[in-house]
Amino acid sequence: MELPQRQKDDRFLPAGRYRELEETIQSHRNLADVRSLVVSAFDRRTRMFPFVHFDWYTVPCGPRSIAGSLYAAGMVRTRFVYQLWNPNLRLREVRLDGRPIDLLLISAMQVHAAPAYQLVKDAWRMGAPRPLILAGGPKACYEPFDFFGLGDNGDVGVDAVVTGEESVLMELLATLADFGAGPETMRAAFDRARQADALRHIPGLVYAADGRFDGKNLMNTGIQRLLADLDELPLPTAGFRTLEPPHRRRALAREPISFGLIGRRRIVTTLLITRGCKFHCHYCPIPVYNQRTYRRKSPARVVAEILDGIHHYNARYFFGADDNFFNDHRYSRELLETIAGTQMNGKPLGHFIRFGSESTVIDAYKCRDLFPIARPNRAGLAGLWMGVEDLAGSLIDKGQAPAMTKELFAVLRANKISPMVMMMHHDDQPLHSPGKLTGLIDQIRFLRDAGAVSLQCTVASPLYGTRWMNEVIAKGLLFESVGGHQIGDRDFEGNHVIATAHPRPLQMQINYLRAYASFYNPWNLLQAFRVRKKYLRRRHIFYQLWGMAVLVRTTWMLRGYLWQLWTGPIRRRRQWPDTFRRPGSPYTGLIETGQVAPGLETLDAPRQPISVSP
Repeated sequence: MELPQRQKDDRFLPAGRYRELEETIQSHRNLADVRSLVVSAFDRRTRMFPFVHFDWYTVPCGPRSIAGSLYAAGMVRTRFVYQLWNPNLRLREVRLDGRPIDLLLISAMQVHAAPAYQLVKDAWRMGAPRPLILAGGPKACYEPFDFFGLGDNGDVGVDAVVTGEESVLMELLATLADFGAGPETMRAAFDRARQADALRHIPGLVYAADGRFDGKNLMNTGIQRLLADLDELPLPTAGFRTLEPPHRRRALAREPISFGLIGRRRIVTTLLITRGCKFHCHYCPIPVYNQRTYRRKSPARVVAEILDGIHHYNARYFFGADDNFFNDHRYSRELLETIAGTQMNGKPLGHFIRFGSESTVIDAYKCRDLFPIARPNRAGLAGLWMGVEDLAGSLIDKGQAPAMTKELFAVLRANKISPMVMMMHHDDQPLHSPGKLTGLIDQIRFLRDAGAVSLQCTVASPLYGTRWMNEVIAKGLLFESVGGHQIGDRDFEGNHVIATAHPRPLQMQINYLRAYASFYNPWNLLQAFRVRKKYLRRRHIFYQLWGMAVLVRTTWMLRGYLWQLWTGPIRRRRQWPDTFRRPGSPYTGLIETGQVAPGLETLDAPRQPISVSP
C-alpha cells in the first residue's frame, strides 16, 4: 500500500520554483492581509511512552515550517497554534487583528486525527463566514479521504487536503491569488479555481470535484513533486515569529510568543537537515514518501539556522528532524566539521548548543570516526537515537549485531555522546531466551550493560502507507475492535497491541510493559550513580527517574485496554476500509499489488552562497 512514485526525471520541481512561488505570493498584496491560522493537532490521550514531557518542549517541525513559509511569503498575519499548549482554543472565538480568520490549516499525525476532525467541525459551526479549510501532515498524506464525510450527516469536510510538502501549499496559494484570493474571499477564490479546473494541475491535492463534502466524488491530482534544494525553505525563526504562547484560554493571545520566553522555557528547535533514508523497511513509509531520494541542506545553511536561533531567541537545544542522520559519511563529515569550525567568542559552536538526531546502528558504526568531531564541546552532538529494532535481526536486518552495537556504544560514550536505543517488540520475539540474545528483555539488559542511556520500546504496529499494512490485512491480523473498543487512529501510537498472530495478545501487551520495567527501575537508578563520567551520570539518573514516572503513567492509561484484551472478544479486520477504494484514494488499484520502489538516489542540488552574519 505504498504511495505511487513519479518517474525519475519528473520527481522534482524545477530549480528555483519555490523561490518563484514565494515571490509570486509576495506580489499579491491582498494575500498579505489574509488572516491565517495553522494548527498542529494533538490528542492528549496519546501522552505515554516515549514522548511525554519532551513533547511539551519540542515544537513540531512540519507545521512550524508551514507557518514559516506563509510568513516568509508576506502573509505575516499568520498564527501557529500547537494544540498541546492551547487545548481549549475554540475557532468561533479566534480573532486576528479583531477579525475572524480567513484560512485554517490543520496538520495532524495519524494518532492525532480525532482533534483534527473536531477542528474541522468547529470551523463549520462558524456558519457562512467560516474560513477556507486545508488539511495536511502525515495523516493527510496517506489517508486524505478521512477528512471528508465528517459530521452527523456526513456532509462536513475540508475544502482540500495537501498530500505533500510546503511547495504544494505555495502552488495552491499562488493559484488562488490569480482567482481573487484575499481577506474574506479565500473560499470564493477556491470555488472559482475549482470550477475553472485550475486545481487539477497542482500535484499533491485531494478535493471535492463537485463541491460536496461527503467524500464520494474526490479529485486526486497525483503525487507531489519534491523540492530538490532544501536551502530554499525559510529559516525556523520565521515559524517561531507566529507561535502562539502556551495558555488555556479559548481565544488567541494578542501577540505571538516573545522570543525571550522561547529561550527561558528551553524550547527545542527542530531542524530539517535531511529527508530520506537508504533502507526500505517493510514497516516504514518514509523512503517511498520521499520517492527514494535523499535530500539535504548545505552545511552552511544548517549553521545559519543555528546561529539565527541563537541570535533571535537564545536557542540552545536543537534536534535534527532526520530519518537517518549518518546516511552519507561524506555529508555527515562536512556538516559536523562546519558546525565545529564555526566560532563564537573564540570557542567552537558546540560549546553553546546541544543537539540530537536519529540514525541506524550500522550507519552510526560506519561513521564512528566522526564522533570526536561531533562531541558536545565541538559540534554539540549530545545524544544519538538509534533504531536497534531487534538485535537478532528477525524483524528487520539492517546490519545490526551485538558486538558491533557494543563497540559503537563505547565510542559514543568515550566522546560524551549518549546512546539512545529504539526497539520494536514483535510476534517472533520471546520475552526471554536462555543462552541466546533473541529475547526482548535479554536484549534490553545487553544494551543497558553496553551503556544505553534511554530506551524506547514500541509494539511493532503496521502503518498506512507501508507494505506491512498489506500483509496484516491480507492475513487478518489487524484488530477491528477489542472488548467493544473500536480500534481508532490514536491506537496506532505503538503502545497498543493492535495487530498480532500471537495466540495471547494480552501477553504481548504485558511483555511491552515488562520490557520498560526491565530498563527503568530502582536498581538501575542506583547503578546510575556509579557511572564514572559526570556528564553521562546525570543523563542516566534523569532518564531513570523520568522512565519510572512515565511507566506508571503509561500503565495507568493502558489499564482499560489490558482489561479489554483479557475479557475480549477480539474482532479482526478482514478487508480494506471502503474509503481506500474511493476514486480520490491514492491507493486505488494498489491495495492488492503494492508498489516496488526504485533504488535510492542521493541528490546534490545546486547551492547558492549563504552569508552568515556574526
